Amino acid sequence: MLQRAITYARVSGDDRGKDGRNLAGQLAMCQEYALKHGYAIIAELAEDDRGASGASFELEQLNKILELAQDHAFDVLVVREVDRLSRNLAKQLIVEEWLKREGVRIEYVLGEYPDTPEGNLMKNIRATVAEFERLKIVERNNRGRRQKVEAGSVMTHGQAPYGYRLAQKGNKWILKIHEKEAAIVRLIFQLYLRGDGDNPPMGIIGIVRKLSELQIPTYQDVRDAESAAQGLPKKHGRKMRNFGEWSRAGVWHILTNETYTGVWHYGKRGIDADGLRYKHEQSNLLAVKVPAIIGLDDWKETIERLAYNRQNSLRSQKHKYLLGKRVYCGDCGSKMQATPNYTGKRIYFYYACKANHAYAKDCKNTVTYSALILDAIIWEWVKGLLSDPLQLQDGLDQYKQNRESEFAPFHQRLQVVDELITSNRIQLDRLLDLFLGGDFQKEVLIERKTRLEETIIGLEREQSTLIARLNMDVTEEIENAIKEIVAKIGEGLSFADDDFDTKRQIIDLLDVTATLTRENGQKVAYVSCMLGSEIFGLTAKGNGGTNGGKDLRLMPNSSGMGGENKFRH
Repeated sequence: MLQRAITYARVSGDDRGKDGRNLAGQLAMCQEYALKHGYAIIAELAEDDRGASGASFELEQLNKILELAQDHAFDVLVVREVDRLSRNLAKQLIVEEWLKREGVRIEYVLGEYPDTPEGNLMKNIRATVAEFERLKIVERNNRGRRQKVEAGSVMTHGQAPYGYRLAQKGNKWILKIHEKEAAIVRLIFQLYLRGDGDNPPMGIIGIVRKLSELQIPTYQDVRDAESAAQGLPKKHGRKMRNFGEWSRAGVWHILTNETYTGVWHYGKRGIDADGLRYKHEQSNLLAVKVPAIIGLDDWKETIERLAYNRQNSLRSQKHKYLLGKRVYCGDCGSKMQATPNYTGKRIYFYYACKANHAYAKDCKNTVTYSALILDAIIWEWVKGLLSDPLQLQDGLDQYKQNRESEFAPFHQRLQVVDELITSNRIQLDRLLDLFLGGDFQKEVLIERKTRLEETIIGLEREQSTLIARLNMDVTEEIENAIKEIVAKIGEGLSFADDDFDTKRQIIDLLDVTATLTRENGQKVAYVSCMLGSEIFGLTAKGNGGTNGGKDLRLMPNSSGMGGENKFRH
């Protein structure tokens, strides 16, 4: 009976250009190996070159392999070499142990590692070296970039800020002022701080309109024109705005860019162990002097005014959105923005999809949805869920089942890690007996001790990560919080009707989301939370639903409970 095999390949940012390390090359070698050994290949899986890390478990194809192993869908996993499976020793050990429990073995094209103490030692050494190489590559790249910056070179990845151009001076890259663009930068600050002479200082929207009326080329317009002149493709993808059409984000970015004061900073943002971006403290940044376009006093005055306007804006004073950041577009899946619309002396509040402009997506959901009415109907729906004891308990039970299923792989991985830590500690304890027995040289035992200690440290690090992840499963805490709210239902949930913060707390606690779309010419809201889901039809009066939602009436769909969102978020 032929043994079933899956071939697996992976590339990462530091080895993308090396011979034999590309996906096609890896898969070809794995395929040749599998056929040579008489295996029937059932799937060829690869992590593409979008920055997937060999130290991460959150890889789509690797997770698919683990799922197929649990289903006993294959017998052998063929990988080019150890560092293609992982450049992290702990991860390699966990994956191998997981697959071994499911009756799957891993075979490497380059390197044979028999399931013996000696074979496992050599494999662990190879994985440790691969992990060391990964860390050295990252450290060497970071050190090299910092050394260049310390020597006075800017690092902008080939793209200078608006108002500048990159130029090479010896071994350094510097910023040179581009006078035409610099004049626009000065104009923007002048309009924001002092106006145009005939009018008082303008807001960002007013500046956007002014620049767009004058048809002044934007950053992307200029860069696209330069690329076209050199016969190169556009560097910024598909452009949704017309030539000379400015955006609020573009003007805001210029007003907040400290480079225009004559200092460029390196290392403004970093990435933590979980892959999340964060801002470095100002004291940790490296500064490079560049030609100034505006004065420091003007920039500080601008920052102060921006902060004041943000805290005292009409939008923040006039209205709060109950479902803010919890509404999604049913056409493109993007988060919809909560936005006011000023008509004379009246203000209307909407949820609208801005993906066409903000994310350059081709979204057809261009209508607006009344925020006041949608928030009100969903709040009434939530109160109804909490007021029905049977439905409340059914929802909590289903939520528990979903959470258990979601966190099951992490519990399984933690069990594997715990057992590997115990096994390696037992091996570490046995080294003392071997040393006292005098059967092995002291140098060999010391090297083995070092390897085991490094392995245990890596496994304990993964153990801490998993425990932190599982601590996010606060099912019992959420259930207790919900029951505290339900306890108040005796007096009715009307106690929260006039308290926005309490209502928002309940919305967040239940993880309420809404997906808004159009079906058969009608506006529809797919609403769900941890206790259930519902579909609401939005029936318009007046002018056939084109009134932007000012007099919309939401009505429960006859399908009742059980409707599902078209998108999962």
